[in-house]
Amino acid sequence: MTSPSLLPRTVQVAVVGGGPVGLRLAAELSLQGTDCLVLERDSRTPRVTRALVLHSRTLEFLDMRGIAAPFLDLGHRYRHYPLGSARATIPFAAVGGPFPCALALAQHRTTHLLEQSALKNGALVVRGAEVTGLREDDTGIELTVRQAGRTRRIRAAYVAGCDGAHSTVRRLAGIPAHRVVHPYDVVSVDARLGFPGPPPQQQPWGRWGRDGMALFLPFGDGRWRVILYPYRPLPARRHTLGGPAGTAPAQALLRRITGQDLALREVEWFSRYRCEHRHAARYRHRRVLLAGDAAHVHPPTGGQGLNTGIADAMSLGWRLAAAACDPRYDRLLDAYARERRQSATRVMRLTGALLHVNATPAPWGHALRAAALAGARLPPVRRRLAVVLAGLQGRSESSGTRVRSGAPAPDVPLAGTATSPHRRLFEALRTGAHVHLVPPCGTRDPRAAAMTLPLLTVRTEAYRKPHIVRPDGYFL
Repeated sequence: MTSPSLLPRTVQVAVVGGGPVGLRLAAELSLQGTDCLVLERDSRTPRVTRALVLHSRTLEFLDMRGIAAPFLDLGHRYRHYPLGSARATIPFAAVGGPFPCALALAQHRTTHLLEQSALKNGALVVRGAEVTGLREDDTGIELTVRQAGRTRRIRAAYVAGCDGAHSTVRRLAGIPAHRVVHPYDVVSVDARLGFPGPPPQQQPWGRWGRDGMALFLPFGDGRWRVILYPYRPLPARRHTLGGPAGTAPAQALLRRITGQDLALREVEWFSRYRCEHRHAARYRHRRVLLAGDAAHVHPPTGGQGLNTGIADAMSLGWRLAAAACDPRYDRLLDAYARERRQSATRVMRLTGALLHVNATPAPWGHALRAAALAGARLPPVRRRLAVVLAGLQGRSESSGTRVRSGAPAPDVPLAGTATSPHRRLFEALRTGAHVHLVPPCGTRDPRAAAMTLPLLTVRTEAYRKPHIVRPDGYFL
């Protein structure tokens, strides 16, 4: 915690929210040399697991900044993702690339590692600091911050709201959000499982029947996250933090669905909720930007929430850093808002479809599930679902001559030169600059001459034409 007297009076960018999205954004800003302050209301990082899965593209983002190794060391790798049937799973080997897997890692561990990265880059992270007011004028924003019983005012050129679904920044900026609550109960339990026989491998699995669907996501250390979609009404109790009385109905449902005498043991977390979609009307309002759950909330089906937020931070970081240093780059923020809103809309469609398949209790829901799970066994469908869940849609299958602007770039090999010792594209991206890929005997990309942002030129045999890759790993 930072003393109120040590809070800066002015800063280029204030990031409100010290969760994974805010910390990743702060690290990106600091990498670009931007003066950055993170304000987090909670004085300590919550120990609950919350988001669990990091998908392939998120692991690539971490590799682009040279910080993937500790995540891989602490996490548990998933070879596939469950769809509710033993024969219908999504194999991550189909996505290829350096990370053909998903990684299970408790959110508080992810937060800790991302905070270390932000601090190493030079960001100032202040916990126990609550934003209570926001006033904007033509030259900046004044934030009212309450910390340790005292109130301070901090002036920033821009403010990034990364403060969750009930975002204070979004409310103070007057940005409306459209909300839809789905009529399905969902039960989530983090616990150890007692099996009647030998325990299964520590890989995801699922089952469904007339009483509901159950998905099992392992932590890798004997603990499991069990997600239940009941098709019959549960007792009236809406929410509990656990305990034998609270978990008894869930355990009974679990046994009915699986047909096994499973026991929930050492319950760490228990929640019963209804999924919702919530989408901000806009991601930018003058000098206020939104990212992560402050901008979009969707069901946890497919494990997309944290991954979409990290992608927001990567996309916003270099753009916001440029705009904070030079007003001529302000238009980049509009491009962020447009690009990421479109991406979040696609994620909402995906998670909504998965939710309806998992949770619809009506008789036609069983027919829907049977058809969906049968289709998911087809190799082309399995591969397509794997690519979408991994966040790699739009990536070219080969290194061909044409790439689409905005497509995720693969980690192609580079030819080391006197000016660039980097051997891989993701290593070159660790500089935070745009990377100009030039074939050995080819010409430069004509856009390179007009680039005013930092540009690193490298040579590669992966492409027959030159290309430029943005700092967030997407083709320009």
